Amino acid sequence: MKLYNHQNPATLVLAFYLLAGMLFTGCRKEKAPEPSNLDKNYFVIEDNPSDPVDHSIYTFYKSTGIATFYTDSIYKKRVSREGEIPERFAYIKLTFTYAPFGYTNAFYSKLLSSRGNIQALLQLLETEMIPKLPSASIIPSILLLDSFSDHTYKNVQIPHGFTSICGFNTVGITVEDVEMMNSEERKMYTASILAGIAARRLSDLNEAQLQKEFYSISRAATQATIPLDIYSNAPWLLLLPPGEEPAPQGIGFLFYPTFNSPFGDYPCMPREVDDLRAFLTAGFNYTPQEFTDLHPNETLVLQKFNIIRRFIKDAGFRIPD
Repeated sequence: MKLYNHQNPATLVLAFYLLAGMLFTGCRKEKAPEPSNLDKNYFVIEDNPSDPVDHSIYTFYKSTGIATFYTDSIYKKRVSREGEIPERFAYIKLTFTYAPFGYTNAFYSKLLSSRGNIQALLQLLETEMIPKLPSASIIPSILLLDSFSDHTYKNVQIPHGFTSICGFNTVGITVEDVEMMNSEERKMYTASILAGIAARRLSDLNEAQLQKEFYSISRAATQATIPLDIYSNAPWLLLLPPGEEPAPQGIGFLFYPTFNSPFGDYPCMPREVDDLRAFLTAGFNYTPQEFTDLHPNETLVLQKFNIIRRFIKDAGFRIPD
């Protein structure tokens, strides 16, 4: 006996519409493929001859290979549908921290508010800062800033070395009015920028040796008299009446940071990075004789200065002799 399958009319109708839909889709004109930009190098600077500042950034890039930005958003793409309100965009940004889980240490930066000092700064970087680097390639890009801070100090000055900061994919540099500086001020400003770059490189290359040879000097000078680690960043008034703290140079420091409290401004013990950046700035700015003349008979300060000069040279930087 032969068996016959009886098709349900509803099934035949469904199959018809599915077939028609497939034919319609197959005949429809597809949207032309668009570049994904997944392999785009966003650190390539294009020229803008009609804008003097942008053109100077392009000229600096062609000369040094370093891309410079005055905004942290270096790429913007609309991801919302046509006509969607509000529009939505995806951005590629420069950042100083990498936090895939959303947590970072306290760090604040203020983007550049005026482009007026950019051209003079770029000339300074090209002629006086970059020649002292081991290689320009250690700077992935530059983001120009009004200011940045990872502390709450009140008295931070250019000689303290907080003029640049190495980030995740950029180096932030605070922009000063270079044209109004004299030669000594320009030299100190350059040294302070270099200190921020060198601080990261030395910590990456020689952290254990820095602890053993550099930081240990001030620790040894205070461990018998101070119950806290000298790099604890604690206010001195927790241990001693105001004005009775030891002179910073006597225990191997160039300065004490000052914090602002409701009761006044008080010096604190430095952090390791405060000590390192101050001595790096001095190392990039002074010859040994110049520094010795500024700090006569300050044995620990002179000892740390000579040590930091050796670390700077070993890391490939060039310093005055």
